[in-house]
Amino acid sequence: MKNFKNIYFVLLLLTFSLTSYSQMINGRVINERGKAAANISVKFTNKANTISTNKDGSFKIMATKLPDTLIFSAEGYESYKVIVTEKTVKDPDFSIVLLTKREKSSDPTVEGAGFLEGAEMLTMAGRGLVSAGTVSSSDTYTKTSDASKHKEVSTVSYGKIKSTRAMGSASDGGKSKTYYYEDSVEVAKDQYETKLLTAGEVNDFSKWKMWEDYTDKDFATYSNYWKLFAKKRYCVQVQTNNYYAAIGQKVYLLDANTLDTVWQAITDNTGKSELWGRMNTTTSQNNNYIIVCEGESVKIKTPYLFHEGINRITLTKSCVARNNVEIAFVVDATGSMGDEIEYLKLELEDVLTKTFNRYNNLELKASAVFYKDRGDDYVTKHINFNNDLLKMLNFIKLQQAGGGGDMPEALDAALEVAIDSLSWSSDARAKIMFVVLDAPAHDGTQNKIYSLIQKAAAKGIRIVPIVCSGADKNTEFLMRSVALATNGTYLFLTNHSGVGDKHIEPTTDAYSVELLNSLLPRIIQQMIYANTCVEQEKSEPIVKTNNNILNIKVSPNPTKGQVTITTTKPLKEIYIADFTGKILMRIPVNIKQTSWSINIAHFPAGTYIVKYVTTENKWGAEKIILVH
Repeated sequence: MKNFKNIYFVLLLLTFSLTSYSQMINGRVINERGKAAANISVKFTNKANTISTNKDGSFKIMATKLPDTLIFSAEGYESYKVIVTEKTVKDPDFSIVLLTKREKSSDPTVEGAGFLEGAEMLTMAGRGLVSAGTVSSSDTYTKTSDASKHKEVSTVSYGKIKSTRAMGSASDGGKSKTYYYEDSVEVAKDQYETKLLTAGEVNDFSKWKMWEDYTDKDFATYSNYWKLFAKKRYCVQVQTNNYYAAIGQKVYLLDANTLDTVWQAITDNTGKSELWGRMNTTTSQNNNYIIVCEGESVKIKTPYLFHEGINRITLTKSCVARNNVEIAFVVDATGSMGDEIEYLKLELEDVLTKTFNRYNNLELKASAVFYKDRGDDYVTKHINFNNDLLKMLNFIKLQQAGGGGDMPEALDAALEVAIDSLSWSSDARAKIMFVVLDAPAHDGTQNKIYSLIQKAAAKGIRIVPIVCSGADKNTEFLMRSVALATNGTYLFLTNHSGVGDKHIEPTTDAYSVELLNSLLPRIIQQMIYANTCVEQEKSEPIVKTNNNILNIKVSPNPTKGQVTITTTKPLKEIYIADFTGKILMRIPVNIKQTSWSINIAHFPAGTYIVKYVTTENKWGAEKIILVH
């Protein structure tokens, strides 16, 4: 009798324990278009019991221990795993977004200056996407080709919107500009698709003198407003003792009198860093500075401003390979973004998926920050860096545009979260932050913005804005300055897709129009490519630029440093740039000269570009391979 009571008591305790711990998980599954996903299999890891979602996508499942892992799967969808905790039980809005299965095509071959000439293809099951350069019978598509100009002229009807893509001109304040459309275009029947948005790039590092002129004239008002004067530029090239680019080295610009740090940066994947002498003021133009590299005793006591030359540092240590890469997206989710945000979300998903698949040899992590404005339902939401791609894509899919109301938004709050709250590592090969927006920060945040971009540069975070419809010149200037301060580049959406409201033309002489779906992978590759410390990689990316239109000759090529450049016609300008397009040196020319001898032996091993301007103001390029 006594033993029976003991057994009964133990069973009672065990039953009470299991009952008291068992907790119901309530949630909902939706597809990537925001609609309910029915008949989705839901189960815990290694559990036989499986339930299915209801018609409205809802589900209930009992958890007997936490944390545990829930698995969601169904035919036609990418399976998804998520760790559920006590916090999940209390979450009234626990939602999962399942993505349609993707079928990838092989990556395009990357060779020379024609890098990514066409869009990479990603056919999505059930979406009815067509091949590049073709459309369904309900669409209108005409294309002619001018072989002498290597440009296409095409007209696409999309719903009620008609967009003409051509080599032509546009105006901005009475100033003539030229744009070039480079990629074929996909047009699909569905409202939201990838490979529709068109975009351009203005890399002010590649046309530095032009940026200085614009700052003094076209952008003078905005420069004074934001107290940003990106002019006192000191470019530093750091290489190892075995002639490889030194990545991830901390470099400082110090006040020669006080030894206070004026600017701090980290060398990028090309071994270069950009330092700025008191970017927030026009005074003290003649300050004396010193450049030092962490861990090295050598100091550059009289550094060159960029127009005087590149500052060079050779380390006492050998090449170190870094494989970790971090990419963050900071996205304006206010109401004014409603005309483009659904397209952008699909593009980000597509680009992230291709990036994770293409660079599976690297340790990739992604994160995202969505932001609105003060007084909205939230100011910022973020997901920290992780290598769970589906978790990241789920977060992006759940965000919707809304709120705002005035032109400026809480950009400063978003940058603060992105820079301070995301777990950026100290030793990544590349740290890239894409900022997608259509409006500047509020007045009164000037000092905070300056402090934040200083902090981003010090962490080695390269900010790449993607400016959308509705933005003004104030926004353009601010984001181009932010890109310069952090060694980034400036991207912008264009009218050529017919998607969204009007997009402003950038203040520049010329730009190429590309599919955003091709432009973003190109920027990512240019920012993460690095030598392996053993040999040159075969697919070294080259900045998208015009071909060698004058057939200039560079010999010997490959070279150990000394090269001769010859042409049949005089040139107006000649520059040497790295594979990202950043100008490193200017070669003096005169009107009758057709041959030049230069030495680039002091640069790290790699691919460089001879960029030139003809007397008809046309740009051309030819690459040089430097070996040591």
